[in-house]
Amino acid sequence: MEKVIILQGVSIDEFMSQIEKIIEKKLSEKSEELYPKKSKYLTRKEVSEFFGVSLVTVHDWTLKGNLISYRIGKRIFFKSDEVEKALIKRKLKW
Repeated sequence: MEKVIILQGVSIDEFMSQIEKIIEKKLSEKSEELYPKKSKYLTRKEVSEFFGVSLVTVHDWTLKGNLISYRIGKRIFFKSDEVEKALIKRKLKW
């Protein structure tokens, strides 16, 4: 038995517009899964402000392996997504 959908009071243009919005939303969701956003790099100062700790504490956490740092030239940076993960870990166990 075939399913039949009867639309009343909806123009073809409105119906097509709704379908396009649904398809765009689904494609956007899949795109995020396939191509995650690139991580932003944070400075040591930004990380210390994020956690509400001193620069010395950020350095200590880096030495202990709680935070992963990246050296670019003479400067030290941290990936924002890794910092967020470290915050979750910190709340659970540090």
